[in-house]
Amino acid sequence: MTCEEARSLLSARMDGELDVPLRAAVDAHVKTCAACTQQSETLQSVSMAVRNGISRNTAPAHLRDNIRFALRGADYLERTQAPAQWKQWGAAAAAAVFIAALGTAPFLVNERNHRQTLAQELLSAHQRALVGREVDVVSTDRHTVKPWFNGKLPFSPPVADLAAHGFPLEGGRVDYAGGHPVAALVYRRRLHRIDVFIWPAGNSTPPARFESNGYHEISWKKNGFTFTCISDLNAAELAGFARLLQSQ
Repeated sequence: MTCEEARSLLSARMDGELDVPLRAAVDAHVKTCAACTQQSETLQSVSMAVRNGISRNTAPAHLRDNIRFALRGADYLERTQAPAQWKQWGAAAAAAVFIAALGTAPFLVNERNHRQTLAQELLSAHQRALVGREVDVVSTDRHTVKPWFNGKLPFSPPVADLAAHGFPLEGGRVDYAGGHPVAALVYRRRLHRIDVFIWPAGNSTPPARFESNGYHEISWKKNGFTFTCISDLNAAELAGFARLLQSQ
């Protein structure tokens, strides 16, 4: 191996990119060539200096949740294409046979588990927002927040002004839960944040009440929409907020 051939491979050798026979040939040449040995040592010194001089930033703790949110949104966008009609009929037929085979009781258990899972998804969305993406549109004016959702959701969520009752509106964002996009309205009660998730009423409905690790959820349906409010606010005040929202 000539010096020219060896020197063209020194960087790849240092990075471990050569196969075993080629690495052995370069090593053998470097051991017998003072000039190539010097070149190899210079490359290693430069590499070490660059590595030691680069500052490393630790990723924020909420990065995992933000990535999970982005993946959930991407999954929703990929599934917005309606499946072929024969697949829809096939899925419906399979579901019917499945339910008939299992019987009523197991079906009810599965439905309860699904509702609990949805409640947990909504809680995760609320917690993600607490440590990262809190609002997309910042405004206390419902006439600003409501039209902001136009074109971003396939529905227009109702937006209530509850500032006179001690629950000022802070803004809103688009979120995902249960495999579909939801509107998230952000309200405040002293130092507590309240998220109100809204989406068209359908089969995906969380339990009327749900609690986990100090967080409370209250859900209901009204005027063709499902509502879920979530906060670490005490249960009594959150229930009062829910009643105010239901009366609008």
